[in-house]
Amino acid sequence: MRPGGRSRGFSLVELMIALVVSTVVIAGALSLLTSQQRTFQRSAADRAVQETARMALEELTSNLRLAGYGIDPAFAFDFGPIAAVPQDRLPAGQVASVAGYACATPVACRDSPAGPPDEIVFHYRDPAFFRALAAAPTTTGLSIDGPLPAGLRQGQILQVMCFSGRMLWAYVTVGADVPATTSTATVSVPLAASSGNTFGLQNAVLADSCFQTVAPPGSPPATVAAAAKVYKVERFRYFVQTYDPAGNVVAWGTAGARPYLMLDQGLLDASGAPILQMVTPDVEDLQLSYIFPRAPAGQQTAGDAVGTPLANSATSIDLGATPPPYADPAGAVTRTTHSPANILAVRVEVVVRNPDPDIRLSSDQDRTLPAAANRDTLLGPAGYRRASFETTEATPNLDVRAPYFPSYSTTSTDRLNVGGG
Repeated sequence: MRPGGRSRGFSLVELMIALVVSTVVIAGALSLLTSQQRTFQRSAADRAVQETARMALEELTSNLRLAGYGIDPAFAFDFGPIAAVPQDRLPAGQVASVAGYACATPVACRDSPAGPPDEIVFHYRDPAFFRALAAAPTTTGLSIDGPLPAGLRQGQILQVMCFSGRMLWAYVTVGADVPATTSTATVSVPLAASSGNTFGLQNAVLADSCFQTVAPPGSPPATVAAAAKVYKVERFRYFVQTYDPAGNVVAWGTAGARPYLMLDQGLLDASGAPILQMVTPDVEDLQLSYIFPRAPAGQQTAGDAVGTPLANSATSIDLGATPPPYADPAGAVTRTTHSPANILAVRVEVVVRNPDPDIRLSSDQDRTLPAAANRDTLLGPAGYRRASFETTEATPNLDVRAPYFPSYSTTSTDRLNVGGG
């Protein structure tokens, strides 16, 4: 303000210049903020995809590496029905069979190059569970020593092993839920109906005298060590299932639905329906290939040729090949076939998408599921960022050279393997 004069304001030109400058600055700040927000959202989505893939692969491979532990390698992987399978620990002259869990068409039930995703079924013996037989078994039930802290569910496969005589074993299945108990009293375990020598239903084998050596409650350690014992055989079926927002199962690839990596362990609820577990969401695809290191050159992997489905054949998965007996050396011809008992590694690939769709993604390129194993690229629901992850897990238990009967301590001082396997 000049002395004695009037105050001077801003001219119209100055105001316009200031407004333009302010607008440019604010627009730049908003653009930067929006860019940072998009970058954060994209980074969060990428982290979610990576975390989902880590959880899925860790869950699957941590169990897969135990496939075949403590059981016949011929039963480690299930690719469908097999009429006759040598089982080393059956009475002389007897052979087993496999019904094929959740499988209508041998081998093809586990693989689909064009979708829906592959699935895998394998077994191993639980190293943390064992109970001695407290009374001679029958074809309809077992009596085991308590306690039973976790109980047993209907559908649970058990391996009954005798530790005297000819050292046989048989696979049977729990026929009804057995409640948990902390009591040391005898626990009765009903068995599912027998079906010859089918894996999981070998009740008739329990009549062999080998299984009559038992350890009633209160028996001394030496008696327990010699008694027939019961183990749990865990089943793992991993597959992808899709649910709509209302929780209904819908076809794979349905728009607006969400895929999950699922686990089915063959256990049943009170109505007899399978108990399914959601492992992790947003696993859109699961692809598997199987490695036979001792097969002829050029035939050491099955399920990795794009567009070629797995088949019941000598160069794919050979359900007709005789599994190698325990005693066969590494160089034996029986160990060079594509029998499921000769799978020594599995390559696992998952395609994971971000949890929420992005409306900016709508082109066919944004819908593409990357090729994996024997599946070529294909289009899925629009609006998702996707990434493919792969790992290979060895299955060394299929390369064992002798049946494994756990050793048990008969003294209170050495504490030699008094449980599990």
